[in-house]
Amino acid sequence: MTGAFWVLVVSGILGFRVGMIGYPDWQVAVETAQVVAGLVPYPPDNIFYIYHTKLWTSLHHVLALGLLAGFSELQLSLVVSGVLGMLAFQALAMVVYALSRDAFLSIGAAALIFFTRSAEYGVVYPLFLVGTEHTYGVVGLTLSVLVVATLGAGWYRTGAVLLGIAPSVHPSLGVWTGTIVALALLSDFRRLRVELRPALPWFLAGCGVTLASLLIQFLFVYHTPVGMTRLSPQDLATFVRAWDGHRSAIALWREGVQLNVAALVVACVWLTFFSDGLQRSSQLFLRISAAASLLALALIPLSWLPPDRLPSALLVLMPGRYLNFSALTFVATIVGLFGSYRTLWSRLGLILFTLGLLVVDRSMLWESIEHHHHVRYQSSIWTLHVVWLATAALFAAAAWTRWGDSRRLGVRQSPGVGSRGAGTVVVHAVQIVVLAVVVLMTLHQTQPRSGAHFSDRTNDAFFADVAAGSGVLVVAGDLHLVQLRTRRPVLVDSGALDTVMYSLETGAAMQRILSEVYGLDLFNPPPDAVGSGRIPPLAHQKTWEGYSPDDWRRIRRTFGVTQVLAYADWSLQLPLASQSRRLLLYDIPE
Repeated sequence: MTGAFWVLVVSGILGFRVGMIGYPDWQVAVETAQVVAGLVPYPPDNIFYIYHTKLWTSLHHVLALGLLAGFSELQLSLVVSGVLGMLAFQALAMVVYALSRDAFLSIGAAALIFFTRSAEYGVVYPLFLVGTEHTYGVVGLTLSVLVVATLGAGWYRTGAVLLGIAPSVHPSLGVWTGTIVALALLSDFRRLRVELRPALPWFLAGCGVTLASLLIQFLFVYHTPVGMTRLSPQDLATFVRAWDGHRSAIALWREGVQLNVAALVVACVWLTFFSDGLQRSSQLFLRISAAASLLALALIPLSWLPPDRLPSALLVLMPGRYLNFSALTFVATIVGLFGSYRTLWSRLGLILFTLGLLVVDRSMLWESIEHHHHVRYQSSIWTLHVVWLATAALFAAAAWTRWGDSRRLGVRQSPGVGSRGAGTVVVHAVQIVVLAVVVLMTLHQTQPRSGAHFSDRTNDAFFADVAAGSGVLVVAGDLHLVQLRTRRPVLVDSGALDTVMYSLETGAAMQRILSEVYGLDLFNPPPDAVGSGRIPPLAHQKTWEGYSPDDWRRIRRTFGVTQVLAYADWSLQLPLASQSRRLLLYDIPE
């Protein structure tokens, strides 16, 4: 078995355990899978239903089969939470392995980067590794990184088949990954086409999986609604500016942008001056990394243009999210480059870098100390300051090593053939021990969740009452994942209005719902709604409390809703059907 195999296995087990046991959460992909499986009946013109049926990913197909096989939404959400952690740890570990070929370092570095939160610098789209309900973004990004890292580790056939499958998991990130790989191949086409030619059949096999998934989408899932109207370009631009923070203008001084610039510089410098000691597949990884940063940075000016000047397809793709690739991989790249040197200075550098990351402001070390020893301390050391210092030290040491080797030997010595004296062996052992401690601390880290967080129709009397009702629900404020917990159709997901970007033909209907049900104006959102993509509860509480029974009956006739889900401290002029400590369920009489 190769080192890459054990890196994938061990880091995958570690990440799955962290995601499923330490940081579980509901998963939005399971909610759409309910509709794909036919478990939640919707009117065909419901805008949330149209979103469910238009959003293509093979995740829905797999999860729908799980629901039909009898697994519950909670069980599948826990499993998917574990998969998020598995992919994240595997991706980070394989980046380190692609450059260092050091299995122990790679596994420990994945835990270190997670434990210190040193890869969570999302630009316009949040960058989480675990502990989030946003299935698509995490799976799409980590799978993209895993594809590139697998190619970098020399597993060309595995990387090629994953590259072909990636668009079926996340279409936009999958296509973008293919684009940066293609750009890297073009940069050294004569050599790489020969080297990668045996992987071509595997890539085509992966593409076959994607085509099969797309065929299933069109044959069994995709529905084209009749009579739906898109928002006008001006209204869509207003929604993007006022409600959707994921497509806002990107500031050049954001940390994620800085990491992309640094990744581009590191990759180019290493390929130009220090590539002698790296294997060819490692050089391919750096080429792809450079292409990813270059392309993502080139797309930044698009975010500065008025939304009505951009094609709607480009707005849907969310160009700013591609900056997250290098933001996720940069620290792992630096660790991998340190590990590519088998010298005393590189081992010492790795230990200092590890200790530096452990004491930064974002590190979970302080939370762990507070939890176990009731000592509260807030570090004032910024994570990126440690990262920039380590990067500068790596540059300086690599340049000094190359210069020294050239003087002594008249040739450039491979950095992987450094001194293996007693000091190096001892420091390497210390490094392994430190990373092992980080792994143990990672395994003990959890995200506390209340029992109510995982309540649904199977374990909570109130949600069971909601599930027992019939018809479409209208939900208050930013109540989110109500369908997932109850298997009841909802009028609109008020906690994720930006889903309209994936079903643009529902835009006019959403605008009408905002106005006639929630009393909100698309062009003048409440302050706490700006950039949030949700309906704030307080923005319409007085509106709903002021509706008369006749107003509610009009809403029922117009929008086909039968019940209202509101917060416990609200008082609506409707008969109460059920209540809990946090929520109320009202009937709308005919």
